[in-house]
This record gives sequence, structure tokens and C-alpha cells, in this order.
Amino acid sequence: MTKVQLAILLAVVVVVAGVVLLLVSDRGPVPEVESTGVIEEKVGPGVQTVVLVFADRAADRIVTEEREIVVPDDRPGRARRILEELARGPEKRGVGAIPPGVRVISVIFDDAGGAYVDFSRELVDNHPGGSAGETFTIRSVVATLAENFPEVSSVKFLVEGREIETIAGHYDASQAFLVESYR
Repeated sequence: MTKVQLAILLAVVVVVAGVVLLLVSDRGPVPEVESTGVIEEKVGPGVQTVVLVFADRAADRIVTEEREIVVPDDRPGRARRILEELARGPEKRGVGAIPPGVRVISVIFDDAGGAYVDFSRELVDNHPGGSAGETFTIRSVVATLAENFPEVSSVKFLVEGREIETIAGHYDASQAFLVESYR
């Protein structure tokens, strides 16, 4: 996908999201979901068990953690919420691979199995660096999306709506990362 095609796709998604937001806002207030005390959310009526992928403490393999979270009904919103939970870090074991302060701006899916994740600038600015750290950032995001959305075959990282060359200098982020390479 070229930069122009990606820009057009992002523009169309933004317009469609705006229309959907206008339509949804006329439905009345979102019902409150009772919290278990761990996560207090008002983002939607659904609770889903999700799989989050972290690095183990030695940073030489991945560990998974299942977590019940409140998610919106739409697929991009659900993906964004799952990645926000991933950014919070592990509750049981492992270490988080997303730098502190990173926000997930949006997630867009295409019809060919691609997912485009738009992060805030802190993904690059706050990244601790190192090839292992960058590997686990990529692997954590790619594997988490693949675990929760089996149709995803590749993940493209964006920062504030723009393509990036790399996260921390070790991997080419100008191309999408293939799920089969990062499970």
C-alpha cells in the first residue's frame, strides 16, 4: 500500500468514524458497567476475555496473560481498548514492552488482513532502545492483535498518523510486520 493509498484510507476511516460517532451519540447514554475494582470503564456494554502478550522477565520469550476487560462493540474500538490494556503492562508475570506514556490513537483494519495501529509520539520518544526491547515491543503488539483477531496477518505501526522508519533503530517499520514472524 502506497503512502497516498494509506492517506486516502485514513481519511475515509476518519470520515466514516465521524459519521458513526454522530449516529451513535443519538442513542442516549452508554450504560455503566459495574467494575470489579480492577478496571473502571464506561466505554461500552461488553466484557470480553482477551489475551495480552508480554516479554518474560529475561526478555527471551513471550508470556501470555488472559484478562477480562470492558470493550466497545466495534472492532477498531475493541482493538484500541485491548492495546490500551497491553500498554498498562502485566498483572501476573512478564514485563511490559510498550514505553510509558504511549497512547493508542486508533486501529484500522483493511480487507486483506492488515491492521494499522496509530500510536502517540511517546512510542518512539520514550522507547528505551536496544534490539531486544524493540523486538518485544513489535512482538507484543503484533501477537496481541493476532491472538484477539485471528484474521489479522500483518500489523503496520504509525506514529500520530504518519509512517515511521523505525521504533528504536533496529527494525524497518516502514513495512508492515507479518504475524507469522512475530508469534
